Amino acid sequence: RTGVGYCGPAELNSTGASAFISAEGSLSVASNQLTLHAESLPLLSFGYFLVSLTPGFSPQAGGSQGDLCLGGSVGRLNRPGEVFNTWLSGSGSLSLDLTSFPQPLGAVSVAGGSTWYAQGWFRDSVLMLPTSNFTNGLRLEFVN
Repeated sequence: RTGVGYCGPAELNSTGASAFISAEGSLSVASNQLTLHAESLPLLSFGYFLVSLTPGFSPQAGGSQGDLCLGGSVGRLNRPGEVFNTWLSGSGSLSLDLTSFPQPLGAVSVAGGSTWYAQGWFRDSVLMLPTSNFTNGLRLEFVN
């Protein structure tokens, strides 16, 4: 596993656990082989990952039960093929394309020497009412 967790543990979700994010692979931009994982999520739930160059803290962002740990321009990895379903595993993953990180003004390439922050956002429920929640945050320091 790679990357450094921060802003955790995340708020408890409907499973009674805190969801967490991790990364597996290489932080080398040249290798372009990095996968994000979100674990301890509700079963049969949809989610996706968020990325930003800036850490932050916004409690119960967007009406969520959890805390957004990103600031600045936040990109959503919710393009076709990027949204995950936890099915019966309670986890979701995404292999990243470091040449196409979403940002509000369009996708950008990750540069060696840059630090990005990632977080998972997923559907959840409280007292059978729909809401959302977040994983903790993950700091990723990329190299060439």
